[in-house]
Amino acid sequence: MAKMIWKIVLVTGVTGVLLGLAVTGTLIAQLLMTEETVGLGPSTATGIIAGILILIVSFLMLAAGLVFVIKNRKSYKA
Repeated sequence: MAKMIWKIVLVTGVTGVLLGLAVTGTLIAQLLMTEETVGLGPSTATGIIAGILILIVSFLMLAAGLVFVIKNRKSYKA
């Protein structure tokens, strides 16, 4: 059962990293394409910060899940 939980954490981390990259990349691209008409307003800055926070938390989840999945795999083979 514990092995399954870490696999779920791993998949959630990968999904979160992809989501964070999509949100941050989209907002930065929007900022670069509409530089003259839309500045770095509070809504754009808030979105970029939220995307970066999602990216960081998801990366930590991904790393923790990966470590425990590899750790459990090695202890299972021994």
